[in-house]
Amino acid sequence: MTRFVLPPLILVVCIAGRAVAEDRVRFLVDPTGFNDGRADIEAVCRSAGRQIWRHVEGTDGLVIEVAKGNDGPITFFKRGENGEFRVRLDTGGQAWSQYAYQFSHEVCHVLAGGSDDDAGNLWFEETLCETASLYSLRRMSEEWRSDAPYGNWRSYAPSLGDYAANVIRGRDDFLVIARVGLPAYYRKHADYLREHPTDRDKNGAMAVVLLAMFEREPERWGAVRWLNPTPSPEGETFAEYLTKWRNAVPEKHTAFVEQVAELYGVTLGDR
Repeated sequence: MTRFVLPPLILVVCIAGRAVAEDRVRFLVDPTGFNDGRADIEAVCRSAGRQIWRHVEGTDGLVIEVAKGNDGPITFFKRGENGEFRVRLDTGGQAWSQYAYQFSHEVCHVLAGGSDDDAGNLWFEETLCETASLYSLRRMSEEWRSDAPYGNWRSYAPSLGDYAANVIRGRDDFLVIARVGLPAYYRKHADYLREHPTDRDKNGAMAVVLLAMFEREPERWGAVRWLNPTPSPEGETFAEYLTKWRNAVPEKHTAFVEQVAELYGVTLGDR
């Protein structure tokens, strides 16, 4: 996915629940090509994104343009004329689980605030965004059982969970990680990941490992907002990248970043 520059403090605070998020996030949906209605597209995307941004401190004013793409989902680096984030989803035909999977991934890129810099550690951002997809689907599956965007969508709730389960089952490398451990897996594939940051089997398998951390403490999504506080210089190592992240987050998220580093077997630098 293309990353983009995110100005400071653009994200949405949704501590008080759904109504706050719906008031503060504005969608510009072009339904052309989706074969679905504008209101339905917005409803499922809003539900998917809300699972993440409800745990993120920030400000209001987030505007997301959603339109049809044909080459996979993407968020363009260049924003729209009025500062809106331009998201393209490659789905349609009432495939609500696929909408949710793709959109929540893109919301995580917004959250991470990446820039057009050295992409050597982009694989980790992609891993977090795959984690966001699984997290949102599983949370939506629970929420929609009693509180779907429309009453007649409640019966669709199990399908959201099934979609996440099928994605997880398809991540064959997760079995490798379970056998050798994440530090050994990362060391073996470190060079490959730098060159192939969107390898879905590999970053998707690592996402399954990270998923439990976010499901146990969802407020950790707030740390992701600080993932790219400054552009990455050419050749920045993963240890340097995580150290920069640890040094940028508010104190309440420091332990979480340190846990991520420990999970990968990476030693952080000084504060």
